[in-house]
Amino acid sequence: MRRSIGMAVAMAAMVCWARVGAMAQDALTVTYLRDGESTQVRLADYAQVSGSVAYQGPVMDGSENWKSVHTYTGVSLRAVVDALGGLAAEDTLSVVAIDGWYKTLPSSVVDESSPAGPAILATAVDDEADWENAPMLVFLPEDEGFSNDDMLSAFGPELSHYFGESPSTTGMMVKAVSYLVVNYDGAPLPLPFPLSEPAVETSEGPDVVLLTVERGETRTGYTRSDLQTLDVITAPGTFTNSAGVDYTATYTGVPLMTLVGNIPLDSTIRVSASDGYSMNYAAEMIADATEGTWVVAFEENGEPMPFDPGPLRIVQVGEDNPHFTSSLSAKMVSTIEVLGTYEEYSLLLTGAAERVFARGELEAGIGCPCHTANVTVTSKGETHTYAGLPLWRLVAYVDDGIFPALEDGIHYNDEDFNDALAATEYTIVLTASDGYTQSVPANQIAWDDRFVVAFKMDGVFLDPASSGYMRFVYDDSVELPEGMRLRSVKFLESITLEL
Repeated sequence: MRRSIGMAVAMAAMVCWARVGAMAQDALTVTYLRDGESTQVRLADYAQVSGSVAYQGPVMDGSENWKSVHTYTGVSLRAVVDALGGLAAEDTLSVVAIDGWYKTLPSSVVDESSPAGPAILATAVDDEADWENAPMLVFLPEDEGFSNDDMLSAFGPELSHYFGESPSTTGMMVKAVSYLVVNYDGAPLPLPFPLSEPAVETSEGPDVVLLTVERGETRTGYTRSDLQTLDVITAPGTFTNSAGVDYTATYTGVPLMTLVGNIPLDSTIRVSASDGYSMNYAAEMIADATEGTWVVAFEENGEPMPFDPGPLRIVQVGEDNPHFTSSLSAKMVSTIEVLGTYEEYSLLLTGAAERVFARGELEAGIGCPCHTANVTVTSKGETHTYAGLPLWRLVAYVDDGIFPALEDGIHYNDEDFNDALAATEYTIVLTASDGYTQSVPANQIAWDDRFVVAFKMDGVFLDPASSGYMRFVYDDSVELPEGMRLRSVKFLESITLEL
């Protein structure tokens, strides 16, 4: 019931594309979680059952919309649960995939006393070997037809699946099941992947850890071999580099949502590179696969990527060759962290016009070296390097009626800045969220990249608690006119031109 549309599309897309490293059926395991305790369940240890079933899709045009009949072989969910203590009548059992898609079963469905029939974790379909969707949640009603009425009767309106407003049993399938959770509340689950040692010896030499994923206190390391055993996608993607040139390649990699697992969609995913660069992504954006799937790629056109831009890079891929900006493509990726809520923020610019830049536009801008200026700032005996957008470039959006199109986001044209107007020495007021202000004359900052609205300090995004998301700073080399005092502005919120 709680999976996003984006996640649903992502799973559908993954089924269509090339995937490697499928786990052998006799090695399939799931994690059983109850009251904070976990148990690894090896499906090969249980008796195999089989049955045939057709699922009913949404009825929207008068047809009954029955899907094809398939024969499934697998393990009874009831047998697994009974072996681990069973369920009370008021308990529920959630069957959860690695990407977060899950369905919740009442105890009556688990004990096979509902119209849904036996629920199984299918490890094979129509005798297909190395089935990529295994294990998959499947229901086997006695009449070999899982109808929408059966679903509504067994699960009730709240736990049933809907396509729009129409009930649809096809959405009750959970592919690549990783967890069975008693009384699940939707919270993030521990990743089921093993932690690799810093270096693993292989026949081809040491297989070093390329990527570390951090979720709270959990740290998981992945070697190249580890990544190749996960759900891997091979598909094309195109990005536009800082010179405005499109670059198309076929990438192979692991979906980013697979690596971070089942996390709230309002989370922040911070990706850091080996050179210290970091990029924040909204989990909701990464999970939305409408245009394509965001992956951590380790191959480009069938070959391992070099250190720069590899060995790992964030790219968007898909059957339709999605197009994205290079500023969203973090390279030399070494660490992925799941942080707290992804909060929107914005920068308000007011002058002859008004412009509001949203967080996504600002961080995409700071992600491109063509937009960024770096300044060195010494304060209270400590020196730091800040990265940000030049103040005069931002002023150019609202000093007159000449500015880039709204759809261009952060985009620089030298002719947009009004030199004649700046020469009149109008005042630019920088205002923090608490009302604190600093003022500077326009001619002081004109064409000078040493005055910036900073988003990063020493390569890391600013701490929202201590500095806010944006901070006005200027370089140590700036010599202010006699009598002028200009301080840093933390928690910057707006810039006003007093024309």
